[in-house]
Amino acid sequence: MSQSTNILEKIKKITSSQGNLLKGIFKELNLIIKGKREIMYSDIINLIIREGYKGELYNELILWCNYNIRQGKYIVEIEQIKL
Repeated sequence: MSQSTNILEKIKKITSSQGNLLKGIFKELNLIIKGKREIMYSDIINLIIREGYKGELYNELILWCNYNIRQGKYIVEIEQIKL
């Protein structure tokens, strides 16, 4: 397996390793959105940037969101995340 394939697989599986982090972000986003619409991958990216969250975990989460957006997915499916 090439290095790029390993990185891609890691990005695809980000949700299983970042469950607690995603729970916290979802709570924050739900307070902001107040159920007016579904949470989008861009909402997660914007929250991370706006709040100035830094670190490897947040970088991986941004990559995961970007990957899903490039796959044509815009709304976060809760079932996919396995919270």
